[in-house]
Amino acid sequence: MRTSVALVLSLGSKVGVAACAVATALYALGWSWAPEVALGGVLVLFATPLVRLAVVARGFLAERRPRVALAALAVLAALLAVAVRAALRAAL
Repeated sequence: MRTSVALVLSLGSKVGVAACAVATALYALGWSWAPEVALGGVLVLFATPLVRLAVVARGFLAERRPRVALAALAVLAALLAVAVRAALRAAL
């Protein structure tokens, strides 16, 4: 599992940065859908730490440290709420 999580985190960062770079190039070329590509890149970059936080919370649960796991899950829930709110605002 560690290898797959590390792969997801690495790919998430690389895909997010690449999408933002492509969006910058598209914007410079005058393409109208460059902002959507940039939004996708930013959302991927924002999701990557959420995955990391979920893995950390699971690790604390496995180590029988429920208070720390609950704190990590509370932060994760707050970040997810902010992400959903931002995505909804961007969609409108």
